[in-house]
Amino acid sequence: MPIVALANQKGGVGKTTLTVHLGAWLSRQGQKVIAVDGDPQGNLTSWLLNGDLDDAGMFRLLVVGDPLRRVMRPVGGEWQLALLPGNFRTGEAMIFLAATRKPFSTVARSVQPLGEMADYVLIDMPPSRSAGFEELLFAADYVLIPTQLERLSLEGVGFMAHAGEDLRREHGRGPRLLGIVPNMARLQTIEHREQLEALVGVYGASVWPAIPLSVRVTEACSYGQSLFEFAPSEPVTAALAKVAERFLDNIGGRR
Repeated sequence: MPIVALANQKGGVGKTTLTVHLGAWLSRQGQKVIAVDGDPQGNLTSWLLNGDLDDAGMFRLLVVGDPLRRVMRPVGGEWQLALLPGNFRTGEAMIFLAATRKPFSTVARSVQPLGEMADYVLIDMPPSRSAGFEELLFAADYVLIPTQLERLSLEGVGFMAHAGEDLRREHGRGPRLLGIVPNMARLQTIEHREQLEALVGVYGASVWPAIPLSVRVTEACSYGQSLFEFAPSEPVTAALAKVAERFLDNIGGRR
C-alpha cells in the first residue's frame, strides 16, 4: 500500500504535526497505519510515545539489521497505529551507511516492506540537507509537502516538487507529488493571502486546504494527544480533518 513522505526542504513547517494527525484520522476510519520517524530530532516518536525517545528503531533496522517486526512499536490509546521510532541515532545510521558505501537503495529496501504491512505508511522526513534524506525519499511512492506561507518555506516547496523527478532521472524511480498543504496560515493577513494566491497560481489543484495557526497544536503535543482528542471543536482540528479527507480521496479514494 502507499508509502507517503511528508517533506519540505525547510524545517519548522509542520511535517510532524501533519504526520501525527493524518495517522490519527486514518486510524479512526479503520485504516491500518504505520508512522515512520525519519528525522533524527525524533519529534514524531516523542509525540506518539509521550516523550519516550529511548528506542532507536531506525538505527537498529538500518545498522544492526533487526527485522522490521522487531523494531516496530504498537501505539495504543487514541492512536491505534504502529510506529517505527527514531531518535538522534537515526542520523548516525545514515552517516554510517554513507561512510561504508552502502548502495543508495539500502534505506528504501529496508523501509518499503512496510507497504505490505499497512494500508498507509507515513514517513516524517528530516530536512533535506540531512544525511540520508534522498535515500529515505527514494522509499516513498508519494510526497506530501507542508509549507508555511512565507518565502523561505515556499522556496522549499519548489525544491521538493522537483525532488521526485530528480530521483526518477538518476535512479529510475521516485515519489510523485501528492499535494501541498499550507500550514500555520494567517489568512487574515495580506502577506499570507497573497502567498496562498501565488502558490495556487503555480500549483493549482495540488494546493490543499490551509491549516490555520493555532496554539492548540503545541498544547496537544505537550499532552501526548491529537487535536481530535484534545480540542475536537477547534477550527484547526476541522482543517486537519479536511486535509485528511483530501488525502484519502487523492491517494485512491475511500475504501
